Amino acid sequence: MNFDSLHPESHSLSSQPEHLSPQAKARVPIHPIEIEANSNAEAVSCEAIPVGIAKASTLVIESESEQPPDTCPVPQVPLKYIQGVIQGNRAFIITNLLPGASCTIHQPQMVWTIGRNREAAIPLQDRAMSRRHAVLLFIPQAGFQLVDLNSMNGSFINGKRIFHRCFLRDGDRLRLGSTDVTFFASRHTRSVGALHAEVLARLNSDKSYSPQNSYMDYIELEEPDILFNRSVNTDT
Repeated sequence: MNFDSLHPESHSLSSQPEHLSPQAKARVPIHPIEIEANSNAEAVSCEAIPVGIAKASTLVIESESEQPPDTCPVPQVPLKYIQGVIQGNRAFIITNLLPGASCTIHQPQMVWTIGRNREAAIPLQDRAMSRRHAVLLFIPQAGFQLVDLNSMNGSFINGKRIFHRCFLRDGDRLRLGSTDVTFFASRHTRSVGALHAEVLARLNSDKSYSPQNSYMDYIELEEPDILFNRSVNTDT
């Protein structure tokens, strides 16, 4: 073997990869570097290996601008619900099971009967439901319970029949007779700050409302300092 051919002064690293096209080689930056073989070897100056490979241009596909739809699918079956609202050691319920709009129901012992009986707290015209079908009650420091009153067709929580009583959780799906109900429990309270005076004035102003197209201009309210009631420094 000819060791003279391995002398660092007689050879240098290839400045550019051979597989690159002439156009790609023209775009590859070349920088000189120094390589130290070991502590006793002399520093060798040579041209560095290309620090990058020519990058192909990114293909960008522009999608056609689409306007947001003016309609959306509406569930054919409206959601039936019972919501328990807890305020300290007291509670009340809100439901849309009664004829008409949603209704708030207060009961001094916090016990609400459910069934076909007209005197029930929540009377339902469901032939599969017993006259005294079930009871919804609130126990302070514990929560809401559903109690089945030995009904004919049973009471179910998330698809499982209950034979005595069971605590309810937020989002539980109930079936009473042939009536499907979603139970919600509101345990926490959240308070938010007041709106900026300019935002409130715009929302309550008749000038920003057009009866012709029922459109309200909110563009000027998109400033974060105004919408979120941040203090704005007006000093110049």
